[in-house]
Amino acid sequence: MLIRFITLLFAFITSPLTWGYPSYIGHNYTSCLNCHYSPFGGGQLTDYGRSVSATLISSNKLYPKEWSEEKIADTSGFFFSKPKTSWFRPQINYRGFRVVDDPGSPRQEAFWITMQEDVRLTLKFMKNDKLLFVGDYGRQPALEFLPPGVSQQNHRSRNLYVGYRVTPKIGVYAGLMDKVYGIRVVEHIAFTRINTSTTMNDQTHAVAGHFVIDQWEGGVQAFIGNSNQDQEFRMRGVSTMWERTVLNSHRVGASLLSQTNDELTMNSGSLHGRFNFKEGSALLTELGETHRDSKTGTAQGNSRFGLLQATVRPWRGLYLLTNVDYQRADLKQSDYTIRWGPAIQYFPIQRIELRADIYDTRNFRSTTAERDAWTYLLQTHLWL
Repeated sequence: MLIRFITLLFAFITSPLTWGYPSYIGHNYTSCLNCHYSPFGGGQLTDYGRSVSATLISSNKLYPKEWSEEKIADTSGFFFSKPKTSWFRPQINYRGFRVVDDPGSPRQEAFWITMQEDVRLTLKFMKNDKLLFVGDYGRQPALEFLPPGVSQQNHRSRNLYVGYRVTPKIGVYAGLMDKVYGIRVVEHIAFTRINTSTTMNDQTHAVAGHFVIDQWEGGVQAFIGNSNQDQEFRMRGVSTMWERTVLNSHRVGASLLSQTNDELTMNSGSLHGRFNFKEGSALLTELGETHRDSKTGTAQGNSRFGLLQATVRPWRGLYLLTNVDYQRADLKQSDYTIRWGPAIQYFPIQRIELRADIYDTRNFRSTTAERDAWTYLLQTHLWL
């Protein structure tokens, strides 16, 4: 039962919230603001972002041959046409997984999990959409079972904020949002996200500023925790993330994050790079550490983590990925974990994403030997 719970939880926290992936720097999109209303990525796509997903990211094989790219772009709106209003932008999402645990072994288990069902809404006002109201609300399907004392909130909002672009290069955002930190890879189980508490359910009420200064882009954020959590668990703190464009199409950057609640203080820092290899191919890297200080006397270990993700696009609509995750959970110990595996991501048409992942997790310990843990994930994502 414990193994199955871990597998379910694994699949649950793997569920991504966006398809504007940071690897799209391989398409020369260095800034998230090109396609997202949030300058830090994630959430609903802009009209331009929807057009890009239809004419560059997704395959065109299922459209009539006589359709031009312009006509395909025109069908990317919510009602399969150009938006009728300038200010109202809705969206609906569904995402589900088929999980196969310990494939090929006597312990194999396979099951389907509906991971995401939500609606999103963006309201835009003023010239050039300077003023935004962004929100979402959805059902978070319950796991089949939970350990004693663990509860799960079945409905939640992950984004509910207002944004104002003072100038095209300066923006201010306030409300419920993700923490500003590191590369926001879609794999929420990545050690770069778990160790820093920046996974899919770590949103916080915050005020953030976004800045573009010549070749630099970044943000600063002050946050007070998520009001839906009990007071003692709410993380309060500050964060900042900056990137610099190098050689016209690559980004290198750094992040700092300091957060605290009634139980512990966490300070994280990392360096990262996003490199463009043209034609949709890219390489993402991140390396960092998190230092923890307990306020309750409970032992807390300082950790080191790393990420390497390579993406290759053989042809339009298809992406081949390789992920390598590294974690040394306690810097006082020599033990570490490597998780790696290939993935295939296919967009047969705009509004449909299909993905298959294989994960092999191996723990390297000085005192014991453990068998590798294998998991297959088959994902279906539909959106309007």
